[in-house]
Amino acid sequence: MKLKPSIVFSDFSGTAGEVTARKVGDKTFLSTRTKHSHLKTPSQASARCRFSDTTRGYSSITEEQRQGWIALANNLGTFSTSSGMTSMTGHNLFILVNTYRKICGKPQCADAPEHLIPSHYIGLDDLWLTPDKIIFTGLRPSSNPNDVLLIEMYPAESPAATRSWNKTAIVTVVPSADWGDADISKAFIEKFGKPLELDQLVFLKICWIDSECGYLKWYTMIAMRAREESIFHSREYVPRVTIKTDQIINTTTSQIENFNYEMSPGSKITSDDITAKRIQGISAGCEFTHNGLDSTFRFDRSYQLSRGTEEHNYMMQCIEVLIQNSSTKSINLSNRGGIFKAHFETFGTYYVTN
Repeated sequence: MKLKPSIVFSDFSGTAGEVTARKVGDKTFLSTRTKHSHLKTPSQASARCRFSDTTRGYSSITEEQRQGWIALANNLGTFSTSSGMTSMTGHNLFILVNTYRKICGKPQCADAPEHLIPSHYIGLDDLWLTPDKIIFTGLRPSSNPNDVLLIEMYPAESPAATRSWNKTAIVTVVPSADWGDADISKAFIEKFGKPLELDQLVFLKICWIDSECGYLKWYTMIAMRAREESIFHSREYVPRVTIKTDQIINTTTSQIENFNYEMSPGSKITSDDITAKRIQGISAGCEFTHNGLDSTFRFDRSYQLSRGTEEHNYMMQCIEVLIQNSSTKSINLSNRGGIFKAHFETFGTYYVTN
């Protein structure tokens, strides 16, 4: 510690033990030195393992394969960095492509791909950043069937943080959006160890990236503070209501083998996967009771394409799905077109009427 003599020794700078002093203008600030924990988190261990595995992979490929990566890297030309113009090497390109392949759950690729596909921006309707949920809704689907959703985040530790884009870390890869939704609440906790706090600033990068030969280039950037309502439309989150197999009660005449029924909030659209069987009787359909459903369900009807199962050669028919959840608690699957097959299935997305 170095003291500059004055009447009250108010002007000093340097370090003594664990305390550091610094002078800014006419003010002196004291702070403690940060100690590195030297602890390796599971996500850090995974990232280091992924990098070392990919690096070792390059040493095991043939010279011909290396030349393929070098040629592909040369085709990329030069690009600007903070230290000037540079170019990609075959070795670095191999690591770049295979690192993202591994993140996407793909095996390492020894041969260079014919071409590379840059990541691209995403479109979405709304986003919830709350202490108990991180959910994207209305995600626009990608036209590339190989694309997956790559999400990076950084929850700022200081309220004064303004630009922390270089601190974002990969939280998860979402193979496909569920009805345009992506819930990464669990993945966020697994990555950072604790939930968001209200008013905490969050830096987020999200993009569609090709899982076969993609690399990170273009991505959507969002910096917002956590709050209870949605980011873009200030709405409360309303989850889709569901009916599962264990909520259905079989009867002596009909049996449910699989019942997975979801309904979106707002405009009534259902997405379902149902397999049922009439055990006895002559009615062209099946009737079941249920043990109580979400209050969203009252009297809902949809007309759906259906088909017989394998023993009926998948013959087509049309089924009416009628859900009653008031004084009457029943689910009816009635044939409305084609020759009724007692063992049948229906699946897909359909409009719901009342």
